Amino acid sequence: MAKMQSIYGFTELEKQLSSLSQGSIEIGKRAVRRGAGILADQVRANLRKNLAGSEYSTGDLEESLGVTPAGVDKNGVINAKVGFDGYDRKGVPNQLKARAMESGTSRQRKRPFIRPAVNKAKQKVEKAMEQTIDEEISKIVKE
Repeated sequence: MAKMQSIYGFTELEKQLSSLSQGSIEIGKRAVRRGAGILADQVRANLRKNLAGSEYSTGDLEESLGVTPAGVDKNGVINAKVGFDGYDRKGVPNQLKARAMESGTSRQRKRPFIRPAVNKAKQKVEKAMEQTIDEEISKIVKE
């Protein structure tokens, strides 16, 4: 014959899970923002190495590197973009200059700095995002 025992603590667990579900988007945004910051730092470092010693470097490209605020797209995916914005002093889009440096042109050899940065920072970014999520979840669960 089956025996029924009283189990306690489910209401507290239910509250914690409810808190987690309500804050999951904000937790995800914090984690993505932290990861994007690490990636942007690595891209910036690679860009400096590429431009070191160049007599034509004005610093416009490095200054235009930025990270968008983390957002949720229509599919429910949380993302942030690392990229270049604005124009240099001559009116050339910084995105175009970065793409020309990354991929090369008919007159300029390619000097990739974005793809190597992504490859190098991938594990750091994933670990930082995981840490952020774990920290935020532990804050909610302890409350």
